[in-house]
Amino acid sequence: MGSEPMATAPLLVEEALNRALAGDPHGGGLLLAPLIEDSHRECFALCAMLATAATYDTVQARPGGWFVVDVEDTRTGRPGSLDDLPPDVRFAACFCGAWASNNHKAAQALFDGLAADTDTEAGIARIVDGVLALYGMAIATVRALIEKKRVNPAQEGN
Repeated sequence: MGSEPMATAPLLVEEALNRALAGDPHGGGLLLAPLIEDSHRECFALCAMLATAATYDTVQARPGGWFVVDVEDTRTGRPGSLDDLPPDVRFAACFCGAWASNNHKAAQALFDGLAADTDTEAGIARIVDGVLALYGMAIATVRALIEKKRVNPAQEGN
């Protein structure tokens, strides 16, 4: 595929999110496949775009500007741990936290760990699952922003 998708990558991500919001998250996710398959660079850029969307309108919760992902056990309502999350969701949460904290080295290391063995079926499945978890987080954020705007149409900036 070469480097051709890089120019269209943001448009593909936007269309994938639009399709998800219109009720077709599967079809939207399929649009991301060429970006996952093209190269590690393209796939990392895809992860960065999805993490940016997923963490849009968030507040850095810790002094020093670190973005923190809070995990809650939905059965008990008590705080949970990242270790309790499935691997794909744990990757997405950690990647979003690193990316939103401008710790691009940590985000790159997380991605490199996820994409370490993409020459195997298990490795490909792992990276697809991680990207789709980021995609799901981005969808949830965009839906929440739309609802927030719907409830308060005069709100500026979002």
